[in-house]
Amino acid sequence: MSERQENNEIKAERTPSKRRPRYDKNGKRRGKYAFAAPVGFLVSFLSIVGVVAIIMSVVGYIQKKNDTTALKQELSYYLEPLLVYSPEPFSDAAKKEQDAFLSAAAYKVALAEQNRIKHEGDDSPQYDIEQSLNCYFVPEAVVENAYRELFGSKAKLTHRSVEGSGIEYIKAEKCYLIPIGELDTGYEMVIDKIVTRKDRYEVRVGFVPKADIKYDEHGEPLEPTADQATHFQTYTLTRNRDKGTYYIKSCKDEKK
Repeated sequence: MSERQENNEIKAERTPSKRRPRYDKNGKRRGKYAFAAPVGFLVSFLSIVGVVAIIMSVVGYIQKKNDTTALKQELSYYLEPLLVYSPEPFSDAAKKEQDAFLSAAAYKVALAEQNRIKHEGDDSPQYDIEQSLNCYFVPEAVVENAYRELFGSKAKLTHRSVEGSGIEYIKAEKCYLIPIGELDTGYEMVIDKIVTRKDRYEVRVGFVPKADIKYDEHGEPLEPTADQATHFQTYTLTRNRDKGTYYIKSCKDEKK
């Protein structure tokens, strides 16, 4: 082999071989893996979408779990008949009676009847009416049932009249005279917070004077807020799992 040929071979070894560009002039990948880049991009995109979807689902779940609007409305329904009478604090409604308890049971009956008439469009009440007093004649058994719905099946009711409330017990006929109409206590009640412990619910209620209620530009009253309340009470309710209902167990005064 001549010296010239030998030098050419050495030069050839040192000179790197020319490779075809990975992408052609149109930006398309050459060879059998031409779709690797687009597929990789698609996989990455779908991964990002999946992560975002998971995050949004978690955020939505947390928001839904922390949203107590429906629970507040439900517990307000059970508390309303008693709240309007501002009861004295009590540790167990089933063990010690108050006039406020009996008044709440009577009010619950009257309120339920008015709601029935309103929703059903029925002008014929299911109870007789004493027109001169604007009162319902309600069997004592109905009041007893309302009392237990409010304060539990173990709560015992002593049938009696409640002085100054318009609620009169007629022993001979085993019935009550219960005033028709909603009560105006001068307060709007607002649930401040709810603490849940299994089947027990501690509900902090604020009492806002109606004179302090604000109005929007159309003259409609705005929903009261807890910071407007002049005083608070915390009610403990127990949930009856079998019936999906609640009953009021206790009440205590709270500082603002």
